[in-house]
Amino acid sequence: MKKMKYILTMLCIFIYIANAQQKLLDVILNISADGDTLTVAPGSGTLADAINNDLNPPPGRVYLLQAGYKYYNIPTNITIPSNRPIRIVGSDPTPLVQNHNASNHPPIICGDGYNTGGINFCGDLTIKNCAIIQASPNGTLGWCFFWSTQPNSRLTLDNCLLERTRWTMIAASNVDSTKIYIRNCYFVNMNGNGGRRSGGVYDNVDYNTDTIWVENSTHIYGQGMLYRFRNFPIHKVIFNHNTCINIGHSIFETDGYQSNMSVTQNIFINCQTKPYRPNLDIEETDVDSLPTGIINVRDLPVGYEQLDRKILVDRNLVYWDPRLANIADTANSIPINRYTNWVSQMIKMNTRTKSMFDDNTKYPYLTEGTWYNKLPNFERTENLLGAMVDTLKHYSVAIMDTNTGAMLPDWRLVFTGPDNYVVSDWPIPIALDYDDAGLTKAAMGNLPLGDLNWFPAAKATYDANRDVEYAEIEAALQEGRLLNGSTGVRNTIAVRPMQFRVDQNYPNPFNPSTTITYQLPTNAFVNLRVYDVLGREVETLVNERQNAGDHSVTFNAGNLPSGVYFYRLQAGNYSATKKLLLLK
Repeated sequence: MKKMKYILTMLCIFIYIANAQQKLLDVILNISADGDTLTVAPGSGTLADAINNDLNPPPGRVYLLQAGYKYYNIPTNITIPSNRPIRIVGSDPTPLVQNHNASNHPPIICGDGYNTGGINFCGDLTIKNCAIIQASPNGTLGWCFFWSTQPNSRLTLDNCLLERTRWTMIAASNVDSTKIYIRNCYFVNMNGNGGRRSGGVYDNVDYNTDTIWVENSTHIYGQGMLYRFRNFPIHKVIFNHNTCINIGHSIFETDGYQSNMSVTQNIFINCQTKPYRPNLDIEETDVDSLPTGIINVRDLPVGYEQLDRKILVDRNLVYWDPRLANIADTANSIPINRYTNWVSQMIKMNTRTKSMFDDNTKYPYLTEGTWYNKLPNFERTENLLGAMVDTLKHYSVAIMDTNTGAMLPDWRLVFTGPDNYVVSDWPIPIALDYDDAGLTKAAMGNLPLGDLNWFPAAKATYDANRDVEYAEIEAALQEGRLLNGSTGVRNTIAVRPMQFRVDQNYPNPFNPSTTITYQLPTNAFVNLRVYDVLGREVETLVNERQNAGDHSVTFNAGNLPSGVYFYRLQAGNYSATKKLLLLK
């Protein structure tokens, strides 16, 4: 009897595997010579079938999607396996904003039927070179596309076009240590639901997010709160080299409890146009009933871990069209909902935040640097900075009436009408490069401010020096100082007396390189080595006498497998060991 049960069990397993293999082959157009890449056929449910029926993939498996108006509809939301990384890659790697091939629209991942599309990421999900549309062709629009559903989940979006949302595009709820990495992306028309707050990129709904890292991405025409942190301190926030234009509500919605945040080298134009009054946006507003401004900080309340408040704000551009200046006055003159205490949120910081940044004794690591105040001479903006500013103003006034469900209209120039609900304007109809002499070299390395993808040569330079740039940003954040100038020479004024110190490597996790910074109060012979989990040395990074001061070294692990490693610094009688995590 036991033998028969065993045979039946094995037969069921065999049938299951055979069926899965057949389902996989049914949706695969091609398998690469090395077997690492599967080209997925367009169609309804094909992407889910490819992922769910790929039972024994090799490490680094890539699911390749075809560009050129190919649809990969999601009739039922996909749940990503937690036991292996998932890589979904469009076939054309050309940077979106530089891709002028009208027939080569990125592969479209969207909903189907009444399902508006969605992916639950439980482990490690990367999507590159795709268009992600939170809607279905029949015109239904979704609330959220990406959900973090398990602790320590990781989402990376790279060179992706994202459009449409009723609420937000990415959310984490009831899970800890979610990591979000957004690079080289283009967000547009974050609208679709009547209300002041809905329509943005990320919402940290009710738990602690580990990392929000956004770089070289453009955000165009958003209705609500762009990155919503609520009352939770994010472990690490990096917002570097981004461009934001015509954003109705907050760039960073927060109660002000962030303690590890850098906002550097960005462009903010016509953002936070909705005025504020006390007791509005309950639970998503400043605790002291102040307008938030782009940067908002407040003392940590009792019960929160009392950390050093480390926030670096430097080399950002902020500009508001003069047509927007009287929105709050207009509301008070009507008055809207009988209130006459509307105030503008088109400010860099509120009074409390500004006083904290100015108090170098109590808050030595709150650092405010240069704000540029100028509208760049963009190459081509179509009507984005013309008629659409008037539309944004009209919406910002209308939505102040709490009895209305006003929505920010779509900004569309090419693909208009219901037949194109899940097809974005293509090629991207604007060009946000500019030639202003004072701005094209205002960022580190004499590079332009904002999203560098609009400047291909500058982006190539940035990519080649990316690790060095982030090492400098991290060092400035930790030391409470401004970013160094184009010469790369650090400021010599110390915030606190120097002491032996070795910092956590950054980034961490990393692939394939990371930077380790440390401080020596005196001249010392320094030995810095990296070990694997078995204690075997894998590399010596430093083995020499060094002068007192700040030092950094880059560790490149391109020839090592993924896993946990340790680095140990010895300098005189001082010794410290920290852990690194290599994820490939």
